[in-house]
Formats: sequence, structure tokens, C-alpha cells
Amino acid sequence: MHRLPNRARRAMRALRDAVFAPRSTRVRVRVYLNIDPAALLTGYRPGAPVALAYDFVLRVDPAVDTDEVLLERVFAAFNDHPEHDDDHHAHTDALYAKRLRSLSVGDLVGLDDRHYTCQSHGWTPVPAPAS
Repeated sequence: MHRLPNRARRAMRALRDAVFAPRSTRVRVRVYLNIDPAALLTGYRPGAPVALAYDFVLRVDPAVDTDEVLLERVFAAFNDHPEHDDDHHAHTDALYAKRLRSLSVGDLVGLDDRHYTCQSHGWTPVPAPAS
């Protein structure tokens, strides 16, 4: 049986790896700021008025980027200590250019169709806010 030359085998292996390698996906992120001035003390209440402040897309690696990791990344970016350089330039600067306040207790973050409210320690899943 004839065997392909090393160069051809390497090219075929690279092509196979590129086709079957895990791909990064995209997650739509929406940041909602709670309009209730007492939200910092009382937290989010379902049906409370929120305003969509920022909407963007993040590239994620599904193998490592869990919802908790993404929520902490968004929190860091919207409190002026982003973990990724691209978050600082793309999102933190844009948020402050819009003269919006930082992400706080009682605010919401949507990751695709999943929504979470910011607590004093961690995040709690909640239903999507009314449009």
C-alpha cells in the first residue's frame, strides 16, 4: 500500500484538527441597570423596573467559560477592573463614555436566554425582565 509523503500527512492532520477542534461560541450579554433607588439595599425584585444599559457579544470557550465565569468577567468589566484587555477597550470604556454607573447589587445580566441578578455575594438566576 502506498503511503502519503510526510508533508501531505501533516497537511491532512492539520485539516482534520481544524475541522474537528472545539470551536469557540458566542454569547449575547445584556446588562440591565435597576432603576429602583433602593435596589442596592433590597436587591432585585421580579417585575422591578430595569433599563437595558449595554448589549454586546462575547466569544467564549464552552469548555471553561461557565455562566459563573462569564458573570464575574462582566462584573469586573463594568466595575472598571476588567480581566481581559479587550474588555477594557471594547466595553468598560464604552460604558463610561455613556456616563452609566457601575454594575451593582440588584442589577441584572443576561447571557443569551439566561438571566441573573447581582447579589452582595454571587448571582441568582431570575426570569427574563419584561421588555
